[in-house]
Amino acid sequence: MRPEVRYARSGDLYIAYQVLGAGERDIVHSLGGPTNLEAVWDVPELAQMLEQLAHRFRVIVYDKRGAGLSDRSGEAVTVEERAADVVAVMDAAGSEHAVLIGSFDGAAASLVAAALFPGRAHSVAVTEIMAASTADEEHPWGFPAEFTRILSLSYLEGAWGEATILGMDGSDPGPRLMDAWRRWERMAATPSVALGFLRSMSELDLRPYLSRVRVPVLVIRPEEDFVVPLEAARWLVDHLPDARLVEVPGAHIASVLPGGPVLDEIEDFIGGTRTAGAAARRLRVVLVTDLVGSTALLERLGEDGWRRMLGAHRDVVRAALARYSGTEIDTAGDGFLATFHLPSQAIRCAAEIRDVSRGQGIAVRQGLHAGEVTLVSDGIAGITVHAAARVAAHAGAGEVLLSDSVLALVPRDHPPCEPVGMRTLKGIPGRWRLHRLVPASA
Repeated sequence: MRPEVRYARSGDLYIAYQVLGAGERDIVHSLGGPTNLEAVWDVPELAQMLEQLAHRFRVIVYDKRGAGLSDRSGEAVTVEERAADVVAVMDAAGSEHAVLIGSFDGAAASLVAAALFPGRAHSVAVTEIMAASTADEEHPWGFPAEFTRILSLSYLEGAWGEATILGMDGSDPGPRLMDAWRRWERMAATPSVALGFLRSMSELDLRPYLSRVRVPVLVIRPEEDFVVPLEAARWLVDHLPDARLVEVPGAHIASVLPGGPVLDEIEDFIGGTRTAGAAARRLRVVLVTDLVGSTALLERLGEDGWRRMLGAHRDVVRAALARYSGTEIDTAGDGFLATFHLPSQAIRCAAEIRDVSRGQGIAVRQGLHAGEVTLVSDGIAGITVHAAARVAAHAGAGEVLLSDSVLALVPRDHPPCEPVGMRTLKGIPGRWRLHRLVPASA
């Protein structure tokens, strides 16, 4: 059921907002760019993102002035006015203190609101934001040339309503999401209004406000984000009194959707746990497999021989999954993504895949990691999946590597493992202790 649209008074304008969830802590979510509170619920990914947060928190979401169901001012909107709108919505919703989260211009509004209205922000979590949009001697980063080209004023004027933003990070959103996003864009703003949002962002400079943000700030940067350079994100964190930077795997659009690492990090930051509701998240052991030297095998065997070999390998993996109660989630190229309820079954399955494949002259690298995953319509998602893939990437030919979390859950009577030391998993904070499944002949 869609939340009721209400209106807050901010100066001479009315700002449309909705409230969902009933948790003890309030969140004001400033979505990036122009929005429409009615159309957002027609985009399942956006609706699920808000619902995921609303499982544990009271979420306030709004249309910025000049867009969607909110009033148009007819004049350029300053970041200070957008910050005032955040607080006006909080007042109307009866929220004294809230966690302010947002991306792009919503991130800017959140940071400035925390600076200008001390005592109203509990903390701030932002993504897709840097201290200034244009480069100068102090801050030598601005919007990258490719971003400026794609969202140049003349291009945006012709492309608004075509969901251009979805393809900018290199991800493939698929036709269904593209169609829903096109409708959302058209209902959120006209091309001229969208141009106004872009102009205000192209002139943004948050530096005068950074030292006044006296609450904890989490800055999240997807590792494939081509809008905000890593150095610019670090600069922003270094110039905030109490901030930390977290890099997460993936591109921006995919990472902020339900089950994506951005929401995981935000939930951890706010409440100390990651949860998308009892029906959406489960504890699983995740297995990722990958053939080693597949290109060389293709060249040696030829296309027909490669297909026969790959078919035989898939039969081996699927037979092992069936024997040890594994669930095949995805088969991408020559690798598998699978889950298990029990770590002992996952370990024995990986050992069988390794040993049988070796007998066929095939070397497989495998990674195992245990943690919470989000159940989505076409499989699973979340940081646990990314971690398992990163663990597998550290494995050599014919190796099975496990994270500490797998061994912590498994009984003592499992195939022997040996430590391989601490490793860094690309795009995932911290250092991880990994273990190798000892070969049967060792």
